[in-house]
Amino acid sequence: MRPELCVAAILIAAGCPAAAHPGSTDGDRAAIEQYLKHPGFTWRCQRSRHFEFCYDPKLETDPNLRAVRKGAEEARAHILRLAAASRYQPRIHVFFLESRARMKELIGYDGEGRARPTHHVIFFVPTPVRPDLTHELCHEIVSNLWGAAEPWIEEGLATYAAQGGFHHESQEWLASGRLLPLEKLVNPGWDPTQYSPDITYGELADFVEYLKNTYGLDGIRSIWRSGSQAIPAVLGKSLAELEADWRAALRSQ
Repeated sequence: MRPELCVAAILIAAGCPAAAHPGSTDGDRAAIEQYLKHPGFTWRCQRSRHFEFCYDPKLETDPNLRAVRKGAEEARAHILRLAAASRYQPRIHVFFLESRARMKELIGYDGEGRARPTHHVIFFVPTPVRPDLTHELCHEIVSNLWGAAEPWIEEGLATYAAQGGFHHESQEWLASGRLLPLEKLVNPGWDPTQYSPDITYGELADFVEYLKNTYGLDGIRSIWRSGSQAIPAVLGKSLAELEADWRAALRSQ
């Protein structure tokens, strides 16, 4: 069996054999096996230097899956540029699911995308609305380069990386009074389900981009590593002062 193509006709015990690609590591293969061997799932896996893609054979001709796979390398390179990193060794394992229901069956999570950076694994439902892996790759790569962070900055940076800064949307939310006070989001206990994700993720993306453009990547990285309580020490302003500056910038643009 060729190492770059491993077909699981039912459920294979050993998974795909390791391919010899210099500069790339598989991490904890045992963690990957628990998904490959999960009852009720059949996988076809294809491996490259930086990725291993596994999917149900029924998705072989799915155009959304093809589009996501085609853009994976550029999405990975985009995140490395964003994080100012020259290299990233781990091979990333991507499991494509037919639906959110199948995602929940496999990992217990009801959603279209999920990253588990400690295992270098991404789970993804390819749809026209979710055209690439950029959001999940940001979680995977930046969390392993910089360490774990508070949810607000992880989601803000991932949303900014994948979709941009949401300037116009934030201006509209500000004008209509729907922009949430940052103290409700920028804290260690932020619960993404408490408010509408249609606003919170875009708001955090725009705020993170504002911080990056105003204070540079070093400021973002320091807050990522130290947490929101370190904002005054890192940036020289309180969260309230930063919010006032950000809102003023939104009004003036």
